[in-house]
Amino acid sequence: MKISGNRINLTDGLVWVFIFLYIAFFSYICLLKFQSFGYRDWDLASDITVLWNSIHGKFLYYPFLEQIIFGAHLYLIILLILPIYALFPHPLTLLFLQTIFLALAAYPLYLLARLRLGNVFALLISVSYLLYPPLGFMNIFETHFEIYAIFFLFFALYYFEKENFKKFLIFILLAISCKENVSLVVFMLGIYAFLRRRSRKWILGPSLLGLVWFFLAIKVVIPYFAKDAKLYQEGFIFSQYYKHLGSNLSEMIKTLITKPFWVFRYAFTERKLVYLFKLFFPTALLGFLSPSVLLISTPVFIQNLLSSVESHTSIHFHYNALLIPFIFYSAINGFKKLLSCKIIYNYPLVLQIGFLAVLIISGVYLAGPQFYLKEFISFYCIDDIAKEKEKLVRMIPKDAPVIATFQFLPRLASRHNVYSMHFVASGFKMYTNIRYEPPKNLEYALIDFNEPLMINSFFPRAAPDNIRFFIKNANWGLLKAIDDIALFKKGFSGTDSLFKPIHNPKIQNIINANINNQIMFLGYNNISYFKKEGVLHLSYYWKFINNIDRPLGVFIYFLDSENKVRFQKFHTLGYRIYPAENWPKDEIVRENYYAFIPSYMEKGVYGIRLCLFYLDDRKILPVLDKDKIDSYGRIILGSISLN
Repeated sequence: MKISGNRINLTDGLVWVFIFLYIAFFSYICLLKFQSFGYRDWDLASDITVLWNSIHGKFLYYPFLEQIIFGAHLYLIILLILPIYALFPHPLTLLFLQTIFLALAAYPLYLLARLRLGNVFALLISVSYLLYPPLGFMNIFETHFEIYAIFFLFFALYYFEKENFKKFLIFILLAISCKENVSLVVFMLGIYAFLRRRSRKWILGPSLLGLVWFFLAIKVVIPYFAKDAKLYQEGFIFSQYYKHLGSNLSEMIKTLITKPFWVFRYAFTERKLVYLFKLFFPTALLGFLSPSVLLISTPVFIQNLLSSVESHTSIHFHYNALLIPFIFYSAINGFKKLLSCKIIYNYPLVLQIGFLAVLIISGVYLAGPQFYLKEFISFYCIDDIAKEKEKLVRMIPKDAPVIATFQFLPRLASRHNVYSMHFVASGFKMYTNIRYEPPKNLEYALIDFNEPLMINSFFPRAAPDNIRFFIKNANWGLLKAIDDIALFKKGFSGTDSLFKPIHNPKIQNIINANINNQIMFLGYNNISYFKKEGVLHLSYYWKFINNIDRPLGVFIYFLDSENKVRFQKFHTLGYRIYPAENWPKDEIVRENYYAFIPSYMEKGVYGIRLCLFYLDDRKILPVLDKDKIDSYGRIILGSISLN
């Protein structure tokens, strides 16, 4: 397909327009997500700690695992990123740099597609990449060094097609520096070169490089730097994901060879087939027309499909980074095969419109960020609670040793002594049976007791006891609390505890409401509103009278003069660390709850109501004393003036 020089310049310019639009949108989303404390895993914080420590005297030190980062992953790309971070030492540097590299990868993809299809189809392919939902999800989910491989692999594939071996070799070396498993893809590039009948250097070069790099990384480098190598399968910590295949690499390979039917059934469950469909649907399934290209990515597909971790087969995470170059490379070859058909070749516009339609439909169906700009901007809005979280972070001195739940770690990571609360909750070091001992030098603890990832993934049955023991036995004092978030300082004694048993309490407002013959709500002390902090302090008393086998939550309602609910708060009874099902019978406990009142609440007098519910199904527990509830079954607590 011959395209005029003017058309070439036009499509070149349009590619860069779309690249800059992508960078602008996703940089803005990353900024909002960061400022709204939306990064709730530990990957961004992990990357920050490694880079920050590297420029502050502890080269490549990874504090969460108490070792050099190469003991977990072989991220040589860090050495190239480090000078940029040293010039701009801020978490946003990593977020923006990742976004820029993901966007710029559209250009080598455009060059690659132009070689095979011409400019118009190349523009369409590059735009489809920028609108690819898994790319958008990956961009806004934390930061990961292997993501940079997308940019390098597209260039490697471009120079593969140009048959420029030197530049091809440079870019596969850059790609292989991003993570140890990229070497498997590089190895498969040699196999692909064999299928394409390339010369010996194209076959042996990447094959030998990939094979040697992989075994050196897994068997030598990573075990060497791993602090607790003996605790893991041959020193590679993430082999835990595949222990169902064998206790070491040799056994895993043996299982793959000797039990192919079992492996096939494990890899291709219904959920995983849906995952594959979601990966290929945005490119109109064209990749399946070029199976030889998809062969290159076979090791990564195997890695994801055989993992015991469900997130490895989701389009929302970075585990798809090494698949993306070959999904689009195969789509290019799929287009080429379609255009080899004379009927289709004569109607390229129909093919282009059809491809674009599938892209839009898939983007809407998969709810890609690129197709829901307004919703994602609204979701990561910087609201009052985000501003309060920022105040809590600023109360911690910049050099103070601190332990925190996930969402606060990116803000606190630029220091030598930062630790993650999920180790306290789980009770063990990562993927081991070795007890986790919090450092003795800790000065602050910032905990969101409703942290989503911690309570969903790192909250075993022993977690409440582990966290309670941590707070009680280290002389922690409550410095400030808002909702279910608490900032503790070691040795501080100015504020009452969040929750504790109490004998002979002096209850100012006695209610004695029987809730489902399980709990007595004894009453509360005066409700205090601190206008400057925007916090309503509730101090109330409970008594366990019968068996409870499920965790409980509290709804607190604020009613206006017309008895309409204007605002409500959700709270986990006992802050998850004092679960009601573990309370001793007939023991009285006092809970202090600090409800944050947002600025949009109008001044005035509000009635306050309370009810209990089961956390698992949100079923409300009935109050048996009808004279103590309103018409909706909520316990009447009186009123408060918010002025």
